[in-house]
Amino acid sequence: MSLTVRLAGPADLAAAITMDAVATHDAHRRDWLTRAFNGETGRVARLAFLDGQPAGFAVVGDFFSNPFLDLIVTAPAARRQGVASALMAEIERVHAGLKLFVSTNVSNTVMQDLLARRGYLPSGRVDNLDPGDPELFYVRLPAPQRRLSMAKV
Repeated sequence: MSLTVRLAGPADLAAAITMDAVATHDAHRRDWLTRAFNGETGRVARLAFLDGQPAGFAVVGDFFSNPFLDLIVTAPAARRQGVASALMAEIERVHAGLKLFVSTNVSNTVMQDLLARRGYLPSGRVDNLDPGDPELFYVRLPAPQRRLSMAKV
């Protein structure tokens, strides 16, 4: 099994929409992805390939002058094969010296487990974004801060 990640651009948009169940039926999401894959408002998209086939993507934006993982999607056929982990590893590598933020819904226990395994710390909660499903925020601290944080536990 070969897993690679590279920067994505406008030519990769169709593959991303195909993988994203929301984008296939939601015009607002397709528009957002179009802008993200065009690099608008500073967003950067990355595309993962499993054995040469598009298998997932991630979009990083900005959150209070810190990188924020806006969206990560794994194609249904590629789930549980390390695609999300590979995307996150690349994003973490690129932003190694910075605090990296991400959020997920309370209902998304798969993402919460992934974040815990990768050393992300809870950073707060926002209600009323998705009715009945609060958003949980996490941060991955830069390595020196992560070591200090772990020493306090």
